[in-house]
Amino acid sequence: MNDTYDDTAARTPRGFATTRDPGLAGSIRGGALATSLSVLFMVLANYLLNVRIIPERLLELMLVVVPPDIFEIAIQQYGFDAKRYAIVLVTITMLVALTAVGAWTLWRGWSGYSIVCLSLALWLVTMLVVMPLTGAGLFGLEIVNGTRAAVGGHFAIALAYGAGLIFAGGLGRTKGRFGPGEEAVAPRSVARRPLEVRRARSRRSALIVAGGAVSAFIGTMALVRWGPRFNVTRVVVLEPEASGSDNARAAARPTATPSARAVSSVASEPVPTPVSMATRAATAVPTAFPVAEAQATPTASVPKDMDSPPVRQLARDKDGVVLPSGRRPGELAEPITRPDDFYVVSKNAVSDPRLELADWRLRVEGEVSRAIEVDFRSLRNLPAVEVTKTLECISNLVTKCELAPFGCDLISTARWKGVHIHDILALAGGPKEGVSSLVAVAADDFTTALPIEVALDPDTLLVYEMNGQPLLREHGYPARILVPGRYGMKNAKWVVALRALGREYEDWYGQRNWSKHAIVRTMTRIDAPGRGARLPAGKHRIAGIAYAGDRGIQKVEFSPDGGDVWQVAELLGESLGRDAWVRWEGHFTLPPNTTLTLMARATDGTGELQPEPFNLPQPDGSSGWHSLEVTSEAG
Repeated sequence: MNDTYDDTAARTPRGFATTRDPGLAGSIRGGALATSLSVLFMVLANYLLNVRIIPERLLELMLVVVPPDIFEIAIQQYGFDAKRYAIVLVTITMLVALTAVGAWTLWRGWSGYSIVCLSLALWLVTMLVVMPLTGAGLFGLEIVNGTRAAVGGHFAIALAYGAGLIFAGGLGRTKGRFGPGEEAVAPRSVARRPLEVRRARSRRSALIVAGGAVSAFIGTMALVRWGPRFNVTRVVVLEPEASGSDNARAAARPTATPSARAVSSVASEPVPTPVSMATRAATAVPTAFPVAEAQATPTASVPKDMDSPPVRQLARDKDGVVLPSGRRPGELAEPITRPDDFYVVSKNAVSDPRLELADWRLRVEGEVSRAIEVDFRSLRNLPAVEVTKTLECISNLVTKCELAPFGCDLISTARWKGVHIHDILALAGGPKEGVSSLVAVAADDFTTALPIEVALDPDTLLVYEMNGQPLLREHGYPARILVPGRYGMKNAKWVVALRALGREYEDWYGQRNWSKHAIVRTMTRIDAPGRGARLPAGKHRIAGIAYAGDRGIQKVEFSPDGGDVWQVAELLGESLGRDAWVRWEGHFTLPPNTTLTLMARATDGTGELQPEPFNLPQPDGSSGWHSLEVTSEAG
């Protein structure tokens, strides 16, 4: 008997086996197979569990360390393609790295046990390094209502990677390291087995690990859907008619039954109550709204008029992230923007959160009297407010629109319906003394921080309707923040938590060196005529919009000769609201065979003139006087 044996086999214990020496090409193919399997589970986790994929998290982490100047250069150079190129580059890098690691383990002849340990190590790196660095916290604990999905989903992804490697190892050859005609022989400590037996063992090992991945995935789905929620009080706000009086106050008391009823007693002091693991105990707190006791349940009833909007295939520009408004060039914007034409901006390069009303909860936590959760029906039962407000992205250009594909069109206006933030905080007993900021947390880990006095402003709202319809998914369904006088970056979408803090908080954009307060700068845009228009000689209309946040617009001026002479424009229609744009118009004369430079500028409600020098948006928003050229047709 030949006593020569491959020491790789000696490192392969009973039970979890791989075969030996798949060769370099086979090792690479095996690594690619395992990587492909993990990507499949990653896509499923994103689609079914709303788990954000690792390349997207890594891209956001890169944006923290990329200097702002390089970011601006990339936007100017590649426009919409910049983020697409970046996510593709990060994804390819991750796939190559996983393939290389897998190939190396197969080349080295790692046992099935070692491969499983490698998979667990990759999962721990994700939980202990990637998650905290991207704002999700250790093991995703900072993800509101998403920790279980993140932990279980990534665990299944890691096991799928390991199963792929073990299966690939089972396809390895037994000749190669020993020269032609020689056969690798198992060590004396391991009984010799024919090739097919060893491969069968490897396939069984792969099936066991793959079964673990599938089980982890299914178990996570079940836990997310039906698992209990802990350590927070559930508050149910009754419909006004259910209380018998609009001024009635009711408070919740602990209960072990699933019923909910109005409680007529009123408490002047919060009463501490123990929290049960099965039931969210509620303490009696004075509020202006009738509330009820409720048992912790995984789902809630959905108002019939607020069905989930369909997932639309948006005709976004190139990378699927930014969609300017639907205004046609050369046409004056409508007073109210249709929801389908409202500009869209998302930090998510791959997919946005997909939330359903039955599962959605708003958590109020931090420095408040008690942490609570409110479902959507309760949100709707709070006193409703309707406002007309303009939203403008901080990346919007106010002149030199040709520098970016989205130009000067990242601004729109809508009628919104929602509730006061201070009413929501009141359900939690209000912010404690010393609270300085309120953080809105979104389902995609986006955060935005507001000074507490801004959060308590009567015009700071959590809205759920847009132009009389439920919010579209791309606009934050089911609820988003509206903040007066701030750029869109402060108006978080897909909100799932409000967190009161006694300190300043560096939010998502703050970590990337954008403006801390994001106060809207005064802007004017010439809508008609369009840039580069060729017009007949004679009298023509000039029209556009102006916006200065909640400061309002005092006047708009335009110049038909590049700024030598200015005329006051007429403001069209009544004011739409405290924080809405105004439309304006005037007239100019275009001589034959002439090119004119049209310019516009605005003065805000405080009397301050719009800044003239041009600045790119990073970090405080764009500035400058909008200008364009028009030419008269040959006479």
